[in-house]
Amino acid sequence: MITTPAELYSKLLTNYHLSEHILCDLHKPCNKTGGHRCSTVLKHKVIDFDRVKTEFQKGLLGPQKASTDGFAFKDNLFCFVELKGWADFLIFHTDLTTLQLEIEEQANKYNLNKKLTDSMFICKEIAQNEDIFKDSQIAFILVTDIDIDVDGTMELYSDLMSLAETSTDWKLVCNRELKGKLSTLPTNINTYY
Repeated sequence: MITTPAELYSKLLTNYHLSEHILCDLHKPCNKTGGHRCSTVLKHKVIDFDRVKTEFQKGLLGPQKASTDGFAFKDNLFCFVELKGWADFLIFHTDLTTLQLEIEEQANKYNLNKKLTDSMFICKEIAQNEDIFKDSQIAFILVTDIDIDVDGTMELYSDLMSLAETSTDWKLVCNRELKGKLSTLPTNINTYY
């Protein structure tokens, strides 16, 4: 019976004949261009959990499950990783009179709780252990392709500049909306943005 994150990770790799990827490789815009957009390319290995879900569901009847983009682990921590890109969105949505609403609508489409719970269900089935997560820590890591501003001083500066220029920093709006989606997850899940 599988009980640890490392055992589950190993079983997913072998049962589904997967290879490990860096997180950036799972980002569709990077896959299309063959290069990485990030200034710092991540090195931590993950499993493409969308592929796990697809293979798991082959031949199963009923509604399709959702899944996170990646699965990884660190020590005894199960890590579910979701990628959400805003860079291309902001390139193609340029009407400043509707952009705020378009960002909110896009963020509202993200059902992170379903992605996590369905991914956990798939893991329980594969591990053949209904209690695999019972006494374990779980991390939900939400990754975006735009810079996040965690420095309060810089955020205040940006807000003041926005007021001074009477325009909005749309990346801040995207970050606020996306980060707000983490509140839909259960409180016992460690979240990272």
